[in-house]
Amino acid sequence: MDFMSIDYFSDLQFVCHGELKRFYDTIRRNNFDYWGLQFSNRGDFFLQIDSNPPETANSACVFVTFPGADFHYGAADPGNGIEDKIYICFTGERVKRYLAGGLLTERRTDALLRISNPEKLMRTMRSIRALLMLPYSEENHANAVLALEQLLLAMNNAAASCPRRSDWRYEAFAALTGKIAAAPELPWDFVKEARKLSVSYAHFRRLFEEFFQLPPGAFLLAARLEKAASLLSGTTLSVREIAHECGFEDEFYFSRIFKKHRTLSPSRYRENQL
Repeated sequence: MDFMSIDYFSDLQFVCHGELKRFYDTIRRNNFDYWGLQFSNRGDFFLQIDSNPPETANSACVFVTFPGADFHYGAADPGNGIEDKIYICFTGERVKRYLAGGLLTERRTDALLRISNPEKLMRTMRSIRALLMLPYSEENHANAVLALEQLLLAMNNAAASCPRRSDWRYEAFAALTGKIAAAPELPWDFVKEARKLSVSYAHFRRLFEEFFQLPPGAFLLAARLEKAASLLSGTTLSVREIAHECGFEDEFYFSRIFKKHRTLSPSRYRENQL
């Protein structure tokens, strides 16, 4: 590389970066003023952007955070958490060229990309972080930008290889999961939902898990626990009232299942939110 023209790479700035060996929580943010690559290597990962249907992955995955959207993401099962969470965030005029050229895409749906070769992607992300942790020099910065562009290209290839979800079946299932997320307390009967879609329950369950990486019952439970967590942190309702508001008839069962999946009892979870 001719570093006489190294200033060519100065139109991109790295904002922050990091790596967590284990991560057990979820993050809510709607105030990003920069772009970021968010990677998870192992564990059940959860992502919801704006009010779109939640997405989950039980293998290595990556997605892009960007300004102007509401993000909720992290461990789908806080009891087990996720491993090797790596992020690299950046901004600058150069990003506009990435967006215009299609190298970077702000996906609000089908945003969680599965990675077939996570070790290679991790090595690239770690090499960028290593360059950023060195004393700043124009050469180190240029090499980090080039590595980032290789990473974005690899993500585009991963997106191209992902099965498209634009057919009527996915649209129907996405509409159903949106309704479940909005009202998880209802007595959902998935045998009836399968009949509405004119498919057998076995086929319904297979498609549901193919699209959302969770069987319907587990998805419903996750939606109920998510609503419960929101009520615990945002209201003064009693645990008993919250259990009933979220579709649990027995508050003791609710407390037991909440602690199993969130590692804390409902009361302790509420205390930690204050």
